[in-house]
Amino acid sequence: MAIKKGCAHCEAKGEDRLWQGPTFRVVLVHETGFEGWCRVIWNEHVSELTDLSEGDRREVLEAVVALEEALRAELSPVKINIASLGTAAPHLHFHVIPRFEGDPTFPDPVWLPPSRASARSLPDGFHGGMQRRLAERLGPATTSPQNAVAETR
Repeated sequence: MAIKKGCAHCEAKGEDRLWQGPTFRVVLVHETGFEGWCRVIWNEHVSELTDLSEGDRREVLEAVVALEEALRAELSPVKINIASLGTAAPHLHFHVIPRFEGDPTFPDPVWLPPSRASARSLPDGFHGGMQRRLAERLGPATTSPQNAVAETR
């Protein structure tokens, strides 16, 4: 697999992994006020969706859908935002962000300055529920979620 030294997504340090497979992983992002913000990260260092084969594109987009479904079931957000920006980190990944009326920028984009604080926290059992739902849709994880990505390469 192509790994790029200095790429935060290739190095995968400190990730709170919810699911890990041979080609991509799902991580929980700890962004204050935006509880449940997750990323689907392609394990290999590629910049664009079009760098993948048609089958790989289908696989990663199905993962985004599975993640959205799991977040909706676990958190009941008002809306889900999905983004693939990669400007600062040119490594293919998708943000899947549950939105709530009380989040710091609602109804505006998450990248704007916060207009309020959020006291929202993840419900008890969130990690376990997400891991179960993702495994149901994506298959069993190839490594335990807390293992480092480097162990699968």
